[in-house]
Amino acid sequence: MKTTRDTLETSKSNGKSPPWGMGRPRRKPPLADPRFTGLRDAVRRGWYNSATGEVWAGFRVTRDDIVLDAGCGEGNAVLFCAGQGAHVVFTDVDPKKVSTLTEKLRQTHAGKYEGFVSDCQPIPLPNAFATKILIQEMLEHTTDPAAVLAELARVGQTGATYLISVPDARSERLQKPVAHDIYFQIPNHLQVFNKKRFIALVEGAGLVVERYDTWGFYWTVFMSLYWLAHPANASHTPVLDRIHPPYHPVLQSWADTWEQMMLLPGSEKLMKSFDRFLPKTQVIVAVKK
Repeated sequence: MKTTRDTLETSKSNGKSPPWGMGRPRRKPPLADPRFTGLRDAVRRGWYNSATGEVWAGFRVTRDDIVLDAGCGEGNAVLFCAGQGAHVVFTDVDPKKVSTLTEKLRQTHAGKYEGFVSDCQPIPLPNAFATKILIQEMLEHTTDPAAVLAELARVGQTGATYLISVPDARSERLQKPVAHDIYFQIPNHLQVFNKKRFIALVEGAGLVVERYDTWGFYWTVFMSLYWLAHPANASHTPVLDRIHPPYHPVLQSWADTWEQMMLLPGSEKLMKSFDRFLPKTQVIVAVKK
């Protein structure tokens, strides 16, 4: 019975190329940036569809919209909405994030934009202000998510659409044994939501859930590996703000693997399956009636 070594030696002696491309000189693909890999993964799964103007399926933004992003962070969603010509209003507890995003918006075609610092308890906006409200990965950082969501429901017009996301409890439980204690303390994840609690929270604010979905397996694995690679990386800043180059080899390897996987035929089906059974994030599209 031939072994892999026998096959390779035979291939060398008869001048034929070895099977599966083994032994062939290959140009190594460029290293992926793990954060951009996560963004590309998001686009593949339905985020930021410029062809339809949807931030996520069922959440379409046009130039007629007044969009509020509560907890804007780095502002990917705000920039997308600005690109659709919408009037964008954004807020975050971090003044630096607000000022940095304001500078970026000067380079866009936003109909109008304004940012301010707020924890949304309360938010300094009038009743029935916005037509679209984004609340992404923010409620888990609050001491009273029901009060925050009720306040954001107040500023939505009748018929306003909400895009709300929180980490999935399965991902949080997976990280629990390896994550630093600070991950479940201020300013990080004070709240953990399973599907039942998340839907009840949204409906408790008087909103009607139109769609529920999950995604983000890539980030579930990435964050679990992150804690193994950086067991002592504790700081009173959001965890995502501390993930930057140079990346630990295990994180770089995971990003490179995911990038190559996304190039394979059929990868979309596998990504959907991963995102269903071990997601990083839960997403709800809801409407204020």
